[in-house]
Amino acid sequence: MRLKNFVWTFEGALSPEVCDKIIKHAGTQKTIAAVTGKGSVNKARDSDVTWLYDKWITDLINPYVDKANKNAGWNFQWEPVEEIQFTTYKRGQYYNWHRDTFSRNFANDKIRKLSVTANLSDGYTGGDMYFDHEEKYGITNPIVCEKLRTRGSIAVFPSDLWHKVDTVTAGTRHSLVLWLKGDPFK
Repeated sequence: MRLKNFVWTFEGALSPEVCDKIIKHAGTQKTIAAVTGKGSVNKARDSDVTWLYDKWITDLINPYVDKANKNAGWNFQWEPVEEIQFTTYKRGQYYNWHRDTFSRNFANDKIRKLSVTANLSDGYTGGDMYFDHEEKYGITNPIVCEKLRTRGSIAVFPSDLWHKVDTVTAGTRHSLVLWLKGDPFK
């Protein structure tokens, strides 16, 4: 699928107070080593995650998903989020190139359509998020999402877009990751 807009960002959308509230809340929950879709820790990813299921957080993010979906011209059908991944990248941690889609549908026959990343912290270096899309067939163009460096910024993008988080070289990067599922494309 070729899209004119492959990522839509909202720089500084969440206030520092909201970012602090989410970080504090996630700190009260169980943290585990992150795994990939294959269900195992591997060399593609080194980070820690906390699973959140709080409606107040999705209520903060959903209006941005709606706006991005419309303004970017995607107009994807999607359903409410069921889980939120709070991710922590400490010095030396990263997530290599990947897509958020799978080769098979979920048990309810849904697929991931849109992905969301919100940057909750500042004071770290490295940890840039990159996106890669083909401008022309077979010609890739990885770019850093500079607007996502700002604390409270949100990026919305189609889940089949290649992306990565570079190694954090100092400090700690906290982010939220959400996936909006829906019926398979027709």
